[in-house]
Amino acid sequence: MSNRERAALIASELEQGHALPLERSWRRSSDIAAVARMRALLADPTQVLGRVHRYVEISLRRLYRSRNIVLHGGSTGGVALQAALRVTALLVGAALDRLTHADLVAGVSPLVLASRAETALRMVGDEMGPGLCELIE
Repeated sequence: MSNRERAALIASELEQGHALPLERSWRRSSDIAAVARMRALLADPTQVLGRVHRYVEISLRRLYRSRNIVLHGGSTGGVALQAALRVTALLVGAALDRLTHADLVAGVSPLVLASRAETALRMVGDEMGPGLCELIE
């Protein structure tokens, strides 16, 4: 089963209001929070994805500002640096993974992938746009 098929199955279950069949040992507060976030996303994808897009943009700007403080000011003791690294390190790692995978597996350059992602995000929620699970490539 592909990632897209798994995502579609989970989305279908959540849209129908079913509980996910998580084993008790796996049901943690983070699992419950993830289900709540996915339900909110399925209910209003345009608003939620727009909010996530803004969060990512803000965190990357914060990282860039921290980088400038380190590079140009020589200060590594700022309070914002640790927070910026904690939040953005995972985002940057995931983005680099997606870019590399698209290039090596599908032959899609990073600029083309970014353009496709931007277009798809703008069209989510439109009847002619992609479904949420179609955003996974």
